[in-house]
Amino acid sequence: MKDDLKINDMKVNSSKIKPPFGFWVISIIALLWFLMDLSAFAMRVFMLEESLATMPENQQQLYVLMPQWVNFVFAAEVFGGVLGSLLLLVKKRWALPLFIVSIIGVIGQTFYVYFLSDAISLMGTPAIVMPLLAIAIGISIIVFTKSAIAKNWLH
Repeated sequence: MKDDLKINDMKVNSSKIKPPFGFWVISIIALLWFLMDLSAFAMRVFMLEESLATMPENQQQLYVLMPQWVNFVFAAEVFGGVLGSLLLLVKKRWALPLFIVSIIGVIGQTFYVYFLSDAISLMGTPAIVMPLLAIAIGISIIVFTKSAIAKNWLH
């Protein structure tokens, strides 16, 4: 009976583990990253004809020829990331599946950029580097979230 109480105390105490300061810093940076992405998404989806006309010809061509499914996977990336970051800040495990949805969106966009469009030839190095950076950040956030779950920082 006494051992059962100790086990129950350990369970209660382990669920109340406070994340370190670094957890909050990384979580806030993740949210800021995805909010910047949300801004880029809004600019792409709600772009006016006048704004499009001010862009360089190569960017106009990419925008006009982009299939709608690319915006769909971009939305998955952005909203999965923003919601995942918010859940991370309130220490909820549901952040992980949302970050997984987000990385799937990043991979979908990257596939389009690398294999189905002329983005690399039209945009150059940024079209190569930015998708790789987004994948690296997405994977890092997933690894971080898995670690936070393992350490009982998320409930």
